[in-house]
Amino acid sequence: MANETAGTGALAPKPNPVLQRILTVLPLLPILIALLWWSVTSVAILVLIASFICLSEVFGSMAERKLRPYLPFWYIFAGALVGSAWRDSGNIATFAPVIAIGTIVSLCIAVLRPEDEQPLYSWAFSLAAMLYVPFLLSHLILLRTVETPLNPTALITGVSSGFAWIVFTLATTWLGDTCAYFTGRSFGKTALAPRLSPKKTWEGSIGGFFGAIITAITVATLFGLPMSLSVTIALGALAGVLGPIGDLAESHIKRQLGVKDAGSILPGHGGMLDRIDSILFMVPVMFYIITALY
Repeated sequence: MANETAGTGALAPKPNPVLQRILTVLPLLPILIALLWWSVTSVAILVLIASFICLSEVFGSMAERKLRPYLPFWYIFAGALVGSAWRDSGNIATFAPVIAIGTIVSLCIAVLRPEDEQPLYSWAFSLAAMLYVPFLLSHLILLRTVETPLNPTALITGVSSGFAWIVFTLATTWLGDTCAYFTGRSFGKTALAPRLSPKKTWEGSIGGFFGAIITAITVATLFGLPMSLSVTIALGALAGVLGPIGDLAESHIKRQLGVKDAGSILPGHGGMLDRIDSILFMVPVMFYIITALY
């Protein structure tokens, strides 16, 4: 009887990865939209939570390589980066003193920790994690503060321009990524970067590229964003390029640390870092482009 039970368990069907992704996203999407829409403060809270989760995944991966960063300081450093973006929203100069002081203090801590066998490696990886996650992601707070006129004839009205720009940035990147996923599953044959991410294909990337452009045109029209068609297409194309590059960058980091997935908090997606890696490059680039153009 025991053997029959074991055999039945072995033959149990694997969960559908697409269904897993959808079931994970559906309950979280309304919460995400509400926090992004509500206020700059709610966006800051979202960024802080996401940063802490991502950092816990990075530090957990570092532990696999026997690296032991002084965690209390790094979480304080991350909180200071997010807090500086929230306190002086729109003023990127506030990052400079936080990064300078954080770099100096963290290196002093690394030098004075005799129990750490690889203090400089731990320090370098941890500092890179600060710049990679909370620093880049904090630009989402700055993006929420952007004020540009919206077309009054837009189909979606009554929202702030900052929220509209955030939706444009996240939608073009994530929906482009989704198009790449399904295109790759259906038609993918040619590996894009086999050493970093064997499952990514050129066919999927092309599908994601055009998916990002179509999404950009759709969102810009819905919210009445003040862009010409050519600028909209260019920004959509940028999302279609930066999204996959951000994804590959995270894959490279995981390979350096010797882990397959950053975490498992999001079934079907992996860890939090696996989910936001594609937007980490796009969010700051969009903020600087928008502030330069408008």
